[in-house]
Amino acid sequence: MLQYIKPYRIYAVMTIAFMIGEVLVDLYQPRLMESIVNEGVLGLNHGGVPDLPLVAQTGLSMILIVLLGGFCGVMGAICVNFCAQNFGNDIRKDCFQRIMHLSMEQIDALRTGSLITRITSDTTQVQTMVSAALRGVVRSLTFLIAGTAALLTLDIHFSMIAALAVPVILIEVAVVVWRSSPLFLLVQQKIDGLNNVMQEDIQGARVIKGYGQEARENERFGAANEDLAAAQLRVLLLIACLLPLVNIVLNIALIAVIYIGSFDVQAGMVGPGTVMAALTYIVLILNGILMFAMIMQIFARGMTSKRRLEEVLATQPAIVDGGEGSKASGPGKTAAIELCHVSFCYPGQQENVLTDISLAVARGETLAIVGATGSGKSTLLALLPRFYDATAGEVFVDGVDVRTYALRALRQKMAIVLQKTELFSMTIGENIAWGMDAASDEEIRRAAEIAQAADFIERQPKGYATEVAEGGTSLSGGQRQRLALARAIIRKPEILLLDDSTSALDLQTESVFYRALDDYTEALHREGRGLTKIIVAQRIATARRADRIAVLDGGRLVACGSHESLLASCPVYQEICASQLRAKSGKGE
Repeated sequence: MLQYIKPYRIYAVMTIAFMIGEVLVDLYQPRLMESIVNEGVLGLNHGGVPDLPLVAQTGLSMILIVLLGGFCGVMGAICVNFCAQNFGNDIRKDCFQRIMHLSMEQIDALRTGSLITRITSDTTQVQTMVSAALRGVVRSLTFLIAGTAALLTLDIHFSMIAALAVPVILIEVAVVVWRSSPLFLLVQQKIDGLNNVMQEDIQGARVIKGYGQEARENERFGAANEDLAAAQLRVLLLIACLLPLVNIVLNIALIAVIYIGSFDVQAGMVGPGTVMAALTYIVLILNGILMFAMIMQIFARGMTSKRRLEEVLATQPAIVDGGEGSKASGPGKTAAIELCHVSFCYPGQQENVLTDISLAVARGETLAIVGATGSGKSTLLALLPRFYDATAGEVFVDGVDVRTYALRALRQKMAIVLQKTELFSMTIGENIAWGMDAASDEEIRRAAEIAQAADFIERQPKGYATEVAEGGTSLSGGQRQRLALARAIIRKPEILLLDDSTSALDLQTESVFYRALDDYTEALHREGRGLTKIIVAQRIATARRADRIAVLDGGRLVACGSHESLLASCPVYQEICASQLRAKSGKGE
């Protein structure tokens, strides 16, 4: 991830420079204190006569140096935060863009909760690691190297004490980091699990309440929460052992400095101020090592998050652009849509959802697709905009294999309304206009009228400026579907794909909508622009409006024709019609 640091390398270098400056200032203070004690207070170089002017001058120097150190610290913090925040912003942006380009099966495999954790929590962990690297590592290493050098200028004995203490602390740090690294990965995985449970339960709150399963979901959340707490506790207990161990070594080193220093003072080799300076240097050096230990824990967690983010960034989209795509028909391919011996199997599954489907839809034609639940209707529709690629066979749009299109070029030809209506947290008007760049108010209103949404929108206190709650929960199912239909219509597509998208509408509203859609299609035809429609339908009344009806059974195309011809020749279609008639008449079993 070094490429994300490069745009901000000047701030990284400035951070390092300011941190080194701050540490050097801190390391110079003990020498000044040594001078105050030995010469200013005890007067060791003046026959025991205190030098009070020296105390004042040196004290003033210490104040100025403290201010300089504070300035370096503040500037270092500003630079590192600018670098880390922009670094994290770039990673989040690239991760989100990569997720937007992944196929549906790849998103399903990574899981939504995990992806949210990676973009939020994992990015924050990596930001913290970068901040720690630029400030903490530089600071601790400078304390270690420069502090040891400063000790050597005082007395070789003191340096030997530091040389014995530092390796012991480093070994303690290494053991804790080695043991904690896999635990940090476990913690992030438990966060994924908790986020997945929360997302499912919040999105499915109505179902949970409707079935009275609050207690059950509380238990499921509690189990995920306890798993996370247990994983975090294991990490914290391990880390908690480090500080006492380091403090033991630190205190032993301080006792050794005092013990050896007392003999040196008695022998006249050093003054009391020198011993005080040595004690300060030992504390600074070993605290630098302790700081390094804490940074290594941050690194252990940050590297775990880094690998999880790299997994997303390194995932190559399974559905890739094939080129610009051509509007011209290929040889012998004249239909708007054509499927040639198409089969499809979901990843990880053994059986095909679709098997050997061959079907052509002419430009401007309306095709309905019917079949029992699980027959592959929605899957067939998902192959056209390349949410998935066919396992076998070819799919053509305007005579061109969909794999050769640029995805944007292919999908701009289409508008799709899915079974599950997705609305965004914005106004009603913005939700409709979301389907088209720079849509005018008139275009928004016209699309709403065709979708039979204008009446209920205008009854809202703020009309088209009414805010839609998250997921569209402030609207009924039928209202959400009508807004989704309007969003598709305003796009002015060449191909309109409706996946059981009027199931929440009453029969009268549905009938009015399809009449308005037919009128809109006729208007487009008069303008020289056709509209090809493929409608996945559960109701035979809806399917009958189409020019042709394709019947799927067990993932196979068993018949395709008009309502009348299918009634006369297709047993599967006959059974679908009969079952709906029985249900309507109240005689179904």
